[in-house]
Amino acid sequence: MPMEKLVGAVLVLAAAALAAGGCGGGGDEPPVVVRMVTPAGPPPTPTLPPGVSPTPLVAPELVLSTMEVYQAGAVLVSVTGDVAGGQVSFLGRKFPLIRGSQSQFTFVPVATDDPPGQHLLTVDVRLPNGTRGTLEATITVLPAEWTVDYLEFSPEQSAELLDPAVVAAELELLRDIYVKVTPQKLWNGPWLLPVQGALTARFGEQRSVNGAPPSGHHGGTDIGAEEGTPVVATNSGTVVLARELKVRGNMVVIDHGGGLYSGYAHLSSIAVAEGDRVEAGQVIGAVGNTGLSTGAHLHWEMAAYGVLLDALRFTDGSNGF
Repeated sequence: MPMEKLVGAVLVLAAAALAAGGCGGGGDEPPVVVRMVTPAGPPPTPTLPPGVSPTPLVAPELVLSTMEVYQAGAVLVSVTGDVAGGQVSFLGRKFPLIRGSQSQFTFVPVATDDPPGQHLLTVDVRLPNGTRGTLEATITVLPAEWTVDYLEFSPEQSAELLDPAVVAAELELLRDIYVKVTPQKLWNGPWLLPVQGALTARFGEQRSVNGAPPSGHHGGTDIGAEEGTPVVATNSGTVVLARELKVRGNMVVIDHGGGLYSGYAHLSSIAVAEGDRVEAGQVIGAVGNTGLSTGAHLHWEMAAYGVLLDALRFTDGSNGF
């Protein structure tokens, strides 16, 4: 059957509870935007036994956590109604819809270098009766301001841990993890700060190492705390990495399902094993100073579909969830 266009009929504001199964979250949450849709043409007529009436399909609704998102932020996209599957397209990337308890969802990441401005988000959906269609919304990407940090490492640290081959190998290991998609929702409810402490380095900041010109973007959020301070999981999921790395030291990575991961680095100790299922708030390790580190702190990463994101935007409400 050729692709049919699903036309937006109503644009309303609704409580986040409308998409609780796909958007998750608990407590008071900001409004979300809901676009009601109706098929442009009649769906196929199923063959039914005599006297049995067809059950009408519930038209898909596109639910977005926000219409404005910062660079290194994410939009939680949920499609409610009778939907058998689908795919979200945004800024040249494609993301599969994942089955939640009451909807299908995906986290749409915005990279640090994605262009600010208005961009079209499209959702290609497939209904149980074979009808296909597209839902659309315009998302505004807001520019983020990146700070600069000046770091000094010893010659021994620079020789061993800043070796480009060492750095590249570790990034490849994590990238291979972060691009995998578990097709089920493992997270639930609000996202938690993994440790309380002073913010010592923001995600995305550019860095000057040993006097070199600033470059790149810091791939995580650094929170300073005393060595041995417990570190908890920001949300529920499955531990997919729990081992010592060269640059990030002792590290734990949790798969939250739907292509979303969190990482916790420079730990003094690890309290979980690969394959463990953990809950939000569960202790997974302790703050440390392992790997390439100048003092006790937690390096906290978030990634969706291989794109590193600002973890604090999962807890400060700026992503709309």
